[in-house]
Amino acid sequence: MNQAQTTDDITVDTIVETVRNSIIRGELAPGTIINSVDIANQFGTSRTPVREALLILNQYGLITLTARRRPQVTPVSAQAIRDLFAFRGAVHGLMSDAIVANASDAALQSLHAHALVLAEAEKQGGEPFMLHIESYLEEEMNLCGNALVISVLDSLKWKMAWFRRIGLMSDEQMESLAGDRVRVVNAYIDRDAPLANALNRSMLRKAGDFCEKNFLAMQAANPLPSGK
Repeated sequence: MNQAQTTDDITVDTIVETVRNSIIRGELAPGTIINSVDIANQFGTSRTPVREALLILNQYGLITLTARRRPQVTPVSAQAIRDLFAFRGAVHGLMSDAIVANASDAALQSLHAHALVLAEAEKQGGEPFMLHIESYLEEEMNLCGNALVISVLDSLKWKMAWFRRIGLMSDEQMESLAGDRVRVVNAYIDRDAPLANALNRSMLRKAGDFCEKNFLAMQAANPLPSGK
């Protein structure tokens, strides 16, 4: 154990990871009330680490904290999905420019190989895709060399992963995005920033449309608490 890391720090990290995974996997539905006492009892700790963990999850958009109300899993709506993917597309546009300007040829070839692996995972759908997409996006993000863009994308990553699960795409939908992603990396390699920017925005717009439609279909079949 790192001597600078206290038991409370480790407990906070464990609570964050446990609650985050429960939300992303759908074990805690949108709108579910979070009982801080139950979580404290589950981890054998005081409520202080629980509060710290919920603050972190709030910063990542998974938990909503409101004065004089109990914490809850953030409600989800079609508009929330639309807004997140639109914002992600705008930030990806900035990221595209930075990658073209800053990434080395060797790093881009590595990203290209990763994109091909991800494309195969997308064809399989489900968990193979989920396992690869986060590591691919992490590699892509870190190539841009822009600390602010990296910080913003990092703050969105858990909510994006959650929304991907909520609006889980069909094999056909994921396969349709696979070629787009490879074309994005080819644009990076060609140092064509406008093309990479346009492809990234188009791909995120398409992914958002798929996610939103799938969410609405799922909600119609099995209604969840949601915002307007």
